[in-house]
Amino acid sequence: MLPHIAALFTMFVWGLTFVSTKVLLGYLSPIEILFSRTVLGFLTLCLLRPRVLRTKARSHELLFAAAGLTGAFGYYLAENIALQFADASFVSVAVSTAPLFTALLGFVLLKEEGFGLRFVAGFVIAISGIALISFQEGPAHASAIGVLLCLVGALTWAVYSIVIKRLSSFGYDTIAVTKRVFAWGLIYMAVTLVATGDVFPFAALTEPTVMGNLAFLGILASAGCFVTWGYSVKHLGATSASAYIYLQAPVTVVWAVILLGEPFTAAIVAGLALVIVGLALSEGFVFGKRAS
Repeated sequence: MLPHIAALFTMFVWGLTFVSTKVLLGYLSPIEILFSRTVLGFLTLCLLRPRVLRTKARSHELLFAAAGLTGAFGYYLAENIALQFADASFVSVAVSTAPLFTALLGFVLLKEEGFGLRFVAGFVIAISGIALISFQEGPAHASAIGVLLCLVGALTWAVYSIVIKRLSSFGYDTIAVTKRVFAWGLIYMAVTLVATGDVFPFAALTEPTVMGNLAFLGILASAGCFVTWGYSVKHLGATSASAYIYLQAPVTVVWAVILLGEPFTAAIVAGLALVIVGLALSEGFVFGKRAS
């Protein structure tokens, strides 16, 4: 059960990141947010695993570079920029298509089981529930570039999950792997910052709101949850673990109810029920037992 608990905890935290990132966009640019949170995450992981990871083969370094490009850098940059062109509710729904992309890639590249009619049916049910929750007050607004960025982000995360699953098969420590992935991600971010000519607004870091949200995103959502996600993927497989992403948008709404005092409506209850049913179906759990 531990890999499932780790996946649930990850979604519990990541569901709040949409709200936190939206707040930070009032002070920092998307790449500045991403760079700051990743630096904090990397430093935290360095405290936990101070030694430099020695790769077992040169080809493994290419996988680490790919994981840094897709997971630590590409997905979050696409998501952060998308939040400037689309409502958070739309973004949360669009990126929830990642499990479908992951299942397809896992079936083709890793020969993982789990992708089939049952998984697709669970995906449709879960996405319907997410849409019901997110769009309960009317359709969310999104431009064409916002839609494209969300889909690119979902596909990028699917690639990251496949790469992490491959890396986990080599017997590396999960925390050490995450630290190496973050190191590669920081290289891509640094190049992007230089290329865009951004002057980092260090004055904004003195704002308590900025410091608090960056600490949450960097230490818990990045360092902590990338480790728990890697653990889940290692033990559940990329397809099975990614199905938990269905919970991300509903958790965001629940956080909004708790933190912002938004009403807990019948649409939210119905949507949550659909998401849970869809997740259970995709995962292969029926009436508390794993389907054979």
